[in-house]
Amino acid sequence: MNKRQMILALVLLVGTIIKAQINEAIKAEEYAANGKYKQAIAEIEKAIALDGHIQTFFLLKAEYQIALEEYEGAMKTYTDGISVMPDSSTLYDGRGVLLTAFGLHKESIEDFSVGYRKAKCLEEKAHFLMNRGGAKIKIRDFDGAYEDLKKAYAMDSTNLNIMNNLAAVCDEVGKPEENLEILKKIIDLDETYIPAIVNLGFKYQILNQHKEALVYFDKAVALDPEGPLGYSNRSFSKLKLGDTKGAMADINKSIKLMPSNSW
Repeated sequence: MNKRQMILALVLLVGTIIKAQINEAIKAEEYAANGKYKQAIAEIEKAIALDGHIQTFFLLKAEYQIALEEYEGAMKTYTDGISVMPDSSTLYDGRGVLLTAFGLHKESIEDFSVGYRKAKCLEEKAHFLMNRGGAKIKIRDFDGAYEDLKKAYAMDSTNLNIMNNLAAVCDEVGKPEENLEILKKIIDLDETYIPAIVNLGFKYQILNQHKEALVYFDKAVALDPEGPLGYSNRSFSKLKLGDTKGAMADINKSIKLMPSNSW
């Protein structure tokens, strides 16, 4: 369901929404689709003025503000929405993600914790645990992150992002075997999931098993031939295996694609 369909669906779900609000929201999305975010904000503010208890409108306004890099404004929009809809887990999630982006991890953990308590289904609860676990990794609370991600995995055992984050923290809590097991499960579920493919390559590099590492970095490059980091990662294993010519070719390709890559 696209955003326009989501807005129209509100008519069926909430009988008090008047036609004017829907029209303003649709206009806002049309402006946003053309990169006219200031006009989109003006239209969505009209919808909010008509009824300030629809979380979708606050989410859209914050999205437009973020597109304009008006981050303080977006934070205020989330907070304003929460003040009138304190039971909206989605608004807490939006604000938590924005806080994380600016390194305010303790504050984001608080929002993800509130959102988790207000979430109404297991899938949504798992989402909050995943985000909270990711924020805990940033403050090096690896035990707390592992606990959150393990619970999230139990709730949603096929969510690739949860699995990848859990695998990443396993090494930090002394569970390298679990790391490898989870990464391979991810590949079994989706053999094109690049984050897990790259992490498997890293895992084998750490184990000094560079032939195995190359298998995964070759896959990463094949799936994303314009991704500079795939080449630089592969270059290291080629160098370790004595393929100096191949390593040089890869690192030159990486630099060409991303001249700012300090590695």
